[in-house]
Amino acid sequence: MRIKIFLMLFVVFSLTLNAQTKESSLPIVDDEVIFIENNGAIAVEAEYFYKQSKSKIRQWYITANDKKTKDKASNNGYIKILPDTRITHEDALVVGENFSNKAGELGILHYKVRINTPGRYYVWVRAYSTGSEDNGIHVGLNGQWPENGRRMQWCQGKNKWTWESKQRTKEEHCGVPQQIYLDFNQPGTHDIQFSMREDGFEFDKFILTKNINYIPKDEGLKVTTLWPLRSYYKQIAATVIENKTLPINDFPVNGTEFYKHASGKWLGINPNKHKEAETTTTFTFKNGNYDLVFVAVGENDGQSEFKISINGNTLGTFKPPLAKDVFEEGEKNNALWENVKLHKGDKITVSGQIASADGKEFARARWSGIIFTPVGKGKDVIKTPFKSNLEVVHNKIPDIIPPSGRIAVVADGNSPDPDDLGGTAVSIALLRAAGLEDRLVHYSHSCDLLRVNRISEKAEIERHAMMQSVCDVTARRWGGFDHLKFLDAKWDLDHTIKDLARAINASTASDPLWIIEAGEPDVIGFALAASDKDKHLFVKVVTHHPANDDAGDFYSWQQILDFGVEEVRIPDQNIKLKVNMEQWNWARDHKDSRLQQVWLYGKMAEVDDVVKFQKGKWDCSDAGMILYWITGANVHQGLKQGTVTDVKHILLNYITAQN
Repeated sequence: MRIKIFLMLFVVFSLTLNAQTKESSLPIVDDEVIFIENNGAIAVEAEYFYKQSKSKIRQWYITANDKKTKDKASNNGYIKILPDTRITHEDALVVGENFSNKAGELGILHYKVRINTPGRYYVWVRAYSTGSEDNGIHVGLNGQWPENGRRMQWCQGKNKWTWESKQRTKEEHCGVPQQIYLDFNQPGTHDIQFSMREDGFEFDKFILTKNINYIPKDEGLKVTTLWPLRSYYKQIAATVIENKTLPINDFPVNGTEFYKHASGKWLGINPNKHKEAETTTTFTFKNGNYDLVFVAVGENDGQSEFKISINGNTLGTFKPPLAKDVFEEGEKNNALWENVKLHKGDKITVSGQIASADGKEFARARWSGIIFTPVGKGKDVIKTPFKSNLEVVHNKIPDIIPPSGRIAVVADGNSPDPDDLGGTAVSIALLRAAGLEDRLVHYSHSCDLLRVNRISEKAEIERHAMMQSVCDVTARRWGGFDHLKFLDAKWDLDHTIKDLARAINASTASDPLWIIEAGEPDVIGFALAASDKDKHLFVKVVTHHPANDDAGDFYSWQQILDFGVEEVRIPDQNIKLKVNMEQWNWARDHKDSRLQQVWLYGKMAEVDDVVKFQKGKWDCSDAGMILYWITGANVHQGLKQGTVTDVKHILLNYITAQN
C-alpha cells in the first residue's frame, strides 16, 4: 500500500489568503494524511482538515496569524467559519444558517486519525472567542454525533487563544468540564468531524486524550502524522554522493527581505511587505567547475523571477512555470547552469522578485537552496523524481540478512563533532539486537590523531573518556561482547593498528572484513600498510560522508583505495538519522534501562559545549552504516538510508523477545 502525502502539510502558516476567497477554504491535505495517537493522546492542527461537507451556507477558511495578542495560533495558522452575521446578542439568530444547536447540520470539518489504544478520549479545542456568539462547536466520530460531543462551550479566556473542554447544559450555560469525549471501541483509522454551532468561531487546534485530568498549556501537544513529510531539497541533494549544497539555512535572512516559512522549508518574500529580496553567502567548497542547480518552488498565483549572481556578476535568471497547485516542487521548477567555474570564497547571491497572475494574489518567490554537482551530472540531478509516496510499514522489523564476513568499526568522537557518542551506542546495541555481536572483531574510537584548535586539549580528554564509557558500558549492559576490547586509537595507536591489521590478515574470499569508516581514515590506512597486501582484496570499506574521507592527516581517501580494497559508499546518513530530539523520546521514556542509557549518550552529545550544530539534534548517523550492513549491505540490498523507526523496531523487537 502506498500513501500519498500532500506537500503542503506544514505550509499553512505561509498563507495570507483573503478569508472570503474560495481558494482559502480548500483543504491543504488529503484523506491519506493520517494523524496518529501516541500514548493515549493525539493532536491535530485545525487547518489540516482533508475535506468540508455541508458547506453551502457556511464554510471554514484558512487564515494566517493576524491576532494582536502575544499568544499566536499554533503553526501560525487557524480556521474561521464565515460569513459571520451574528456577532452580538442583538443580531438576528437564524437557526440553520448562523446558528445550529443540532450537531452535524452545518459546516462540517473532516480529519483522519489512527487510534492504537481504544477507549474514551476527552476532546480539547483551542479557540479564540471575542463574545457570546462565537463560542460554540460540536464534535462527532465516524459520521455519528454522540450526545457527549455536542455543544462545546467557551465563556472564559476571551480575546486570546484558550483551551476548553466543557459541555453547555440547560443548568450550566458556561459548560460542565469532562463531559466532551468520544468513545473509540476499535483501533484503526477513524474520521473526526467538527460542525458549526455558531458562525464566526475561530479554531486553532484540537487534542484527544485518554487522561481525564489532562489540561493543555500554550500550544499543546506536538502534531504527529503517521507518515512524515519528505523534503524535496534533501532528497534531490542526496542523489549524487559528490554533491555540495547550499540550503537556505546557509543564507542570511536578516536584512535581506526574505523570510523563512513552512518550518524553515523555504525562503520567500511577503508581498504585503516587499516586492523583491536578495541574500548572499560564501562558496566554501573546493575550487573547480560544477553544474549549478537552483531549486525553486512553482506557485499558482504568479511566476516569480530569480537571479543568481557570482561575485556580483549575473550567472542567469530563472522563472518557474505557473503551477496548477498552490505549491509545486519538481524537475520543471529547477534551474540548471552547466560547467560553472567557482572558487572557494566566491560570493553567491540569490535575488528574488514576486509576481502575480491576476493582480490580486502574489507568488512569494519561494526557493529551498542550491546544489553544486560534478559537471555533466546536473541534468540527472534536476530530473530526480520526488518520491512523495511512502511505503507504509506497520511495526515491520527490517530483515536481518548480513553478508558473509566480519565487521570492524573505526570511529572518532574525540574531534569537535560529538555525534559518535550516540552513533557508537546505537551501533553496539544494533549488533547485539541483530544477534551479530560475535562478528564484530575490532572497534576503535578517537581516531582523530591530530587535535584541531576548535577543541581544547582538556575537552578532547573528556571526549576520550566519554567514548570509552560509551563502548564499555553499552557493551556490558547489552551483553555479548566479552571477546572484544574497545580501543582508544589515539592513546593506544600501536595496539589499535595491530588489532585491525590482524583482522585484515584473517580475511578470505568467504570471510571478508567490512570496515566501517566512522571517522578519519588514518587508522585504516596504517592498518592496511601493516597487513598482508594479498588480503586487501577481501577488505571492503563502508563510508557515507565525504567529510570523513577528506579529513585524514596521514592518508587521503584515494590512498586508502590504492591499497586495493573495495569502496562501499552509501548516501549521507545524516539526512534521516540526525533528527530532532523528540524522535528519540521512545527510548528516553522506555522502562528498559538499556534504551534509556542509549538515549542518554545521544543527549550528552546534544548538550556538548564545544559545538553548536548539535543543539536540538539526536545524531546516530554513523550507525546508519551498521544498519546497512546488518540488513544486507550491497550483497542483499541493505537499507541505504535507514531511519530512527528502523532502529526502534530492531531494538524493541529484541527487548520484547527477551521478556
